[in-house]
Amino acid sequence: MIENSNALVSGIIDDAEKKASSIIAEAKKEAAQIAEQAKDEARIKVEAEQRSINLRLTQLQLKEESAKRSVDRLSEIRKLDSAFTAVMDDVGRKIDEMAADGGLRDYLVSWIAEAAIGLDRKKAKVSFSQKAPVDRTMLDEAEGLVKKITGAEVVLSLDDKKVGEIGVIVSSEDSKVSYNNLLSTRIRRYGKDIKKIIQEENAK
Repeated sequence: MIENSNALVSGIIDDAEKKASSIIAEAKKEAAQIAEQAKDEARIKVEAEQRSINLRLTQLQLKEESAKRSVDRLSEIRKLDSAFTAVMDDVGRKIDEMAADGGLRDYLVSWIAEAAIGLDRKKAKVSFSQKAPVDRTMLDEAEGLVKKITGAEVVLSLDDKKVGEIGVIVSSEDSKVSYNNLLSTRIRRYGKDIKKIIQEENAK
């Protein structure tokens, strides 16, 4: 009876040890799987965070490059504006000198003809500045220039009204329409072309 009891106890202990070993083995297996899964999740999180950091760094770099381009562009615009102002000041001085010594005469004739063509009237009157006066012979030359360029005949006369700056304004007889060929207007008209030339010269 005692031997049977001992055998029964031994059997129970053996079964318990086997179950314990199985449970421990399964627990170790699950622990290893959990550890591997945690490692994979950590790696994925690290990689995602690294991608996020790289993206932020790229965005910051792009913003920095954009800001630098804006600063460079602003600096270039200021240089261009400064050069344009210097050129225009120089042009103004030379125009004043030419007006003083009569060297502006042929230019005024061409400006009158250009304005007369733009106005497109058979009769027109010409206003001018006291700094660069216009006379009858210049009107005759301008009429001839219009005839040569367009084939049309125009009759020009001197306007009693004077303008405050060098250049001319050609108006219809009733003064309702006019063509402004004052120096400042011409500069604005060709401003883009002048700036382009200055920009090309500065780039050399």
